Amino acid sequence: MSEKNYSRLAAYSLELEMKDAFPFENIQWNPEKVQLEQNYPNPFNPVTVIRFEIPEESRVNLKIYNGLGKLVAVLKDDVMPAGSYEVAWDASMMPGGNYHYKLQVNHRILTKTMTLVN
Repeated sequence: MSEKNYSRLAAYSLELEMKDAFPFENIQWNPEKVQLEQNYPNPFNPVTVIRFEIPEESRVNLKIYNGLGKLVAVLKDDVMPAGSYEVAWDASMMPGGNYHYKLQVNHRILTKTMTLVN
């Protein structure tokens, strides 16, 4: 393809708007299964974000445990609609170390580990 034709093709592609490419503005996306992502950042100090997804309205519990298994924070304990969520945890009053976060959605339980550095 010649340089001249490539420039003309690029100019045409810039005129396409995203609304023309995706005409379904009111479609809501729901996840297919319960998912728990690794917190970010990790290691962290003092705030981290935990993301999770639920496929249908469910009772959701998101709890933080220290390295000895003691409950140190309850971030969510609600019935929530299907969707993707993120929850921040401010651990500024906690000692450094490994922590575990547990997501329970109905009867499904997912757990991950994170590290707080001081």
